Amino acid sequence: MKVSKSEKKILYSRILQGDNERDRDALSQRNTCLVINSVFAGIIMIVFFYSGFFDPEKDNYPLVCIHEKVTGQPCPSCGMSRSFSCLIRGEPEKAVMFNEYGPRVFLFFLFHLVMRISNIVVVLRKPQFIRELILIDSVLAVITFILAFRQFFEYYIRLIF
Repeated sequence: MKVSKSEKKILYSRILQGDNERDRDALSQRNTCLVINSVFAGIIMIVFFYSGFFDPEKDNYPLVCIHEKVTGQPCPSCGMSRSFSCLIRGEPEKAVMFNEYGPRVFLFFLFHLVMRISNIVVVLRKPQFIRELILIDSVLAVITFILAFRQFFEYYIRLIF
């Protein structure tokens, strides 16, 4: 059965008004989804602004690698800030020199920024698809996280064992 645009608007307005328990749950789920995606998108944008603000040549980053400070040994994330800065400036060859994993992790964040913004648009335009969106988002987040950060897992597993 096809639902007309006017019927969709009526259904959507009912959800926003929260006429019954199920509608209030849907509205709560919608708002939660919007907040989570907005927060993640904001954090990723802060990472990108941070990377664009500091110059890899000057090496004036306020955050230092705690692992290297404590152990004296570099970890897989050493040079990641400088690598991101080079990528923001369009210098992928230099980025790899600072950290070979930098471009992969950068692409992870870029993909998630696009995904977060897309999720916000879908939730605002098609709130009836929130459950499907959450499932797809969760699966993609886990897969891309493992692909982007597997070298960190491997490093710390070797370090422990």
